[in-house]
Amino acid sequence: MTRVRLFNPTGLAVAVAVLAVWQLLVSTRVLAINYLPSPIQIAGAFGELEGVGGALAHTLMVALVAFVIALVAGLVVGLALGLLEPVRVFGLASLDVLRTLPVVALMPVALLIWGPSEQTEIIVASYSAAWPVVVNVAGGVRTIHPQLREVARTLRLSRRDELLKVIVPAVVPSLLVGARLALTSALVIAIVAEMLVNPNGLGWSLVQAQSALQPAQMWAYVIIIGIIGLLANALMVAIVNRFVPGGDRRSGGES
Repeated sequence: MTRVRLFNPTGLAVAVAVLAVWQLLVSTRVLAINYLPSPIQIAGAFGELEGVGGALAHTLMVALVAFVIALVAGLVVGLALGLLEPVRVFGLASLDVLRTLPVVALMPVALLIWGPSEQTEIIVASYSAAWPVVVNVAGGVRTIHPQLREVARTLRLSRRDELLKVIVPAVVPSLLVGARLALTSALVIAIVAEMLVNPNGLGWSLVQAQSALQPAQMWAYVIIIGIIGLLANALMVAIVNRFVPGGDRRSGGES
């Protein structure tokens, strides 16, 4: 049974050493940058944060809703690309163009259409998060062993039963790998959308701290966002390692 570690000792030691050197350079004024606080100042700023609970709840809600939408939409589109030749022939080029468009460039368009709202955040975050699922599921369908399809035909399964009992279970490993990337993407785009589109959540709180010239609070928000990303990634690595043989290698995780 695989076990996921949030930290490895060597990496943790390096992080502590970087913080110690950072604190020393700032305290001795060797690193004299006006808006670069020391680690001790950043730690003290956590007690000064206001409304962080509501901002955290908003960001997590948007990211999770976008992740679920991306998972469902990505699975459907990926299965269609992998199974239906007409969809692959006539739709693949268009999907490749859409996939390569930077999501940040589409945020002004989304803002004009839906306005500064949670809906806009969810739409752009789910759009970005769906592509890893689409690519992984479509690739998973194409790599299904032909003998599995032969078994389905031998058993005279209907197309619906073949899809639900053979194809979908076979692409679950690819789906989970894509889901790991999708969750990270949904969180990142949700925060960027809060900075640029909808003034709410952790992203907007970070921008407010920057505008108020409170660098220690700004860094505190950055650390909070980093911890959320770390925990989300660890959760998905654990799920992939649990359900995908060799998942730690395929998804880039550490077991």
